[in-house]
Amino acid sequence: MTQNVFRLSLSTKAIAGTDTAIHLLEQKERLEAAIQAQDSALSIDLSKAFLESIFKTIISDRSEDPDLRKEFFPLFRDVKDRLPFSDDEDVAEKISRLAGSIVSVTNELRNRHGAASHGNDGYHQTALSIGDVEFIASSVDGLAAFLYKKHRETLEPDNHYRIRYEDYPDFNDWLDGQFDGFSMRLSEKIAIEYLASQMLFEQDPATYREMLLQYTSTEESEDEDD
Repeated sequence: MTQNVFRLSLSTKAIAGTDTAIHLLEQKERLEAAIQAQDSALSIDLSKAFLESIFKTIISDRSEDPDLRKEFFPLFRDVKDRLPFSDDEDVAEKISRLAGSIVSVTNELRNRHGAASHGNDGYHQTALSIGDVEFIASSVDGLAAFLYKKHRETLEPDNHYRIRYEDYPDFNDWLDGQFDGFSMRLSEKIAIEYLASQMLFEQDPATYREMLLQYTSTEESEDEDD
């Protein structure tokens, strides 16, 4: 009988639109593969690593000068400082407590039972069953998906320091309407077209971000006037 394939379904949906975040996608797939291989010690290692990658991605997107050398729990505190969990204070506080429990327990189990956390004698057998790991990984899946989805939903130009070109299509269209692009013909059959927005983003990202902030501020003022 074919075994059911374990999938981090919530995280898969949350990061579906981030094809350029290769390391994040690889971390998720490694964790799924370790559980499928029934390797509980490696699975708990990778559960922590996946969460840590989520934390560092959020911090890097939202911090002008991110410090990614911190330990696991301080990284989570940085995420909480930068990411609003809810507009309701009571809901935000309780979600924060639940998230903190998942982070803390995952870290403790990894330190005690992970494959790479410490060495054991040659006859050591981990106390973690694959069923235990599936439960833990499912909790990690829920937290990772919640954090990353909330992060993407609340990103604005004024708190978005690692800008991605594809995140602001309306602004890009506006730029392309204001400025001419560039065309370079390589042969009779081959020509390369560069949009003004693409050239600015790639050659001068600081100016791109500054103009994006001005554009967003103008759009918000017009919406308020309406």
